[in-house]
Amino acid sequence: MGVEPVEDLRGSLAFTTLTDVLQFLHTTGRTGELWVEGGPEQHAAQVFFERGTVYHAQEGTFTGIDALMEIISWVEGTFIFSTDKMTPTVTIEVSLPSALVEAARRLDEHRRNLKDRDRAQEPQRLLGAFADASGVLAAILMTRDGSPLASANPSEAVNMAALRGDLAALIETVDGLGEAQGCLPFGGFFIEYDRFQLLCLPVANAILVVVAPGHAQLGVVRHKTQQLADALAKVLPE
Repeated sequence: MGVEPVEDLRGSLAFTTLTDVLQFLHTTGRTGELWVEGGPEQHAAQVFFERGTVYHAQEGTFTGIDALMEIISWVEGTFIFSTDKMTPTVTIEVSLPSALVEAARRLDEHRRNLKDRDRAQEPQRLLGAFADASGVLAAILMTRDGSPLASANPSEAVNMAALRGDLAALIETVDGLGEAQGCLPFGGFFIEYDRFQLLCLPVANAILVVVAPGHAQLGVVRHKTQQLADALAKVLPE
């Protein structure tokens, strides 16, 4: 007949960190299961010890050090340690200090990747929000050779591919004119047609192009476009 698990320790992550709890179980040589519920979505996780040595961790589909990586970032939740619960499998084959160091390294890398992803998506988010709020026909962020970086074309009234190619050729011509006169690369230009207005501004190493309806007020378009350019400059690489 098996021995019933005995609850030995419980607490809240509001008053301690999970890393501290794990290190306490390690240094006091505990045997049993640490059950944790927490995180943004209130997930459950288990970490198994035998005489202070960590052998297994699981959080959802994550096991081993990957599971530790998930749970050491939790800042809210509860934990219960029950003795006499044996490790069902072995997914961690290094000491707890080494496992925590590796878990922290992976967590830092994961956070950097998320930050880089969000930063890469920010130009598209900014252009989409700008197009929705300002009533322009299109907004394009492109390289000087016309390669697209981000775009918003809510009404699909603009042939984006053709516009990018034509603008790339025009920008090269405008830069050439300025260079022949000893000028720096262009600081922006505005073209007005009967159906729409075209405003181009350099932003970092890219070009911001805004296509506004022909009846739009030029001053308003320029002001809003400059605000967008300033926001893009904060997230684009130099």
